[in-house]
Amino acid sequence: MSRAWLVGLSLLSACGPEFEPREGRWEFLSGEVLDERCGEITERLSVDFMLEMKRGGRFTIAPVDATGTIACELAGMEFECPEHLVRVTISGTDVTLDVSMTEVGSFTSETEGSGRRDARVVCRGSQCPLAAAVAKVTFPCTAALEFMVAHAE
Repeated sequence: MSRAWLVGLSLLSACGPEFEPREGRWEFLSGEVLDERCGEITERLSVDFMLEMKRGGRFTIAPVDATGTIACELAGMEFECPEHLVRVTISGTDVTLDVSMTEVGSFTSETEGSGRRDARVVCRGSQCPLAAAVAKVTFPCTAALEFMVAHAE
């Protein structure tokens, strides 16, 4: 009986805590641009964020220069942030850009990771032709890029 208890105890101790990325501020570093049909808007998809762990293999990210949070799921060291909408208002105009994005990737450690971001941008407002001319795009447009992330603080 004590042998079975020792085997059970050793199995329990082998099951360490599940992987969790470190909470706090993360830097978002753009990698290769895979689809740049959104022109200059593609460059603006790279934003540092705050990461907060939730229960059940979930975490949220909140862009540091925007409001709102994005819910993501964690499976081992792999992550997925299902489609979410970010709304950007261009000051001095009636233009609103609705940016639908998804992210997938993996963490290589609790402080580093990489992945891919895909986005579709739709323009709303009477001044969209002006915004399209300035950004040198045709709306709706798509963008995709690879990225790396690193814990900053």
